[in-house]
Amino acid sequence: MNPATRNTSRTGGFKETVTLSAEGLTVRAGPKQICRDFSLDIRSGEHWGILGGNGVGKTSLLHTLAGLRTPVSGRIKVDEVDLQDYKRLHLARKLGVLFQDSQDTFPATVKETVLTGRYPYQTFWPPGQREDIALADAALAQLNLAQMQDRQVDTLSGGERRRLAIATLFLQDPGLWLLDEPTNHLDFHHQIQVLELIGQRVRERNGALLMVLHDVNLISRYCSHAILMPGARQMLCGEVSTVINKANLEDLYRHPVCELTGGGRKYYFPE
Repeated sequence: MNPATRNTSRTGGFKETVTLSAEGLTVRAGPKQICRDFSLDIRSGEHWGILGGNGVGKTSLLHTLAGLRTPVSGRIKVDEVDLQDYKRLHLARKLGVLFQDSQDTFPATVKETVLTGRYPYQTFWPPGQREDIALADAALAQLNLAQMQDRQVDTLSGGERRRLAIATLFLQDPGLWLLDEPTNHLDFHHQIQVLELIGQRVRERNGALLMVLHDVNLISRYCSHAILMPGARQMLCGEVSTVINKANLEDLYRHPVCELTGGGRKYYFPE
């Protein structure tokens, strides 16, 4: 099916299965090689986490899988269609990206900003139809931002901006979610609240999730699968129960790791 004709509903809502795959992927950032001949298959119902030390290229890999960077070689497909064959507007109905930090390019209120998430479904601009406004109100309420809807975005704290970016992605309503450090700037309470809400939304859409996190314990709690990026060496991919363990984490971070068990879960901390 032509990607330009798929999922043209105004409300999104991916009830069909979704896939993101990479085959023979090689990615570089300047002289640095991020990955070589890397293959990956992400399917509906799977929640993937990416772990790795500073500077190994987690963000570069995520951006490449989102079509925002050009790989040296390899193919990336969304729903069995080459990523390069999609128009950006139609790809935005399928795939949503949360960047590591938000940039406030133009002055806008919180309500105006969250409504930009409906852009892929608009036949005109600006948004503002009754359905869009109802979706915006619901998302802001979920992220505890409803009382701030008339504030200028540049007056928000880092954590409030983070929750606003996630609320905007809720309005975009993609089937594939690629998130770069969604817990950035968030306290303990909001980290758990946001990851619970994201997980719930992805499950409701029968979608799939790939996110970069620095906290291995959050990946163990909220992800079914993980990618370990140990720099120039071979990446390790698989189910969390298989790849997240003391030995692999010590190899990943080149640092001793303490493993504790409590409440039916394993927790990992640096020694």
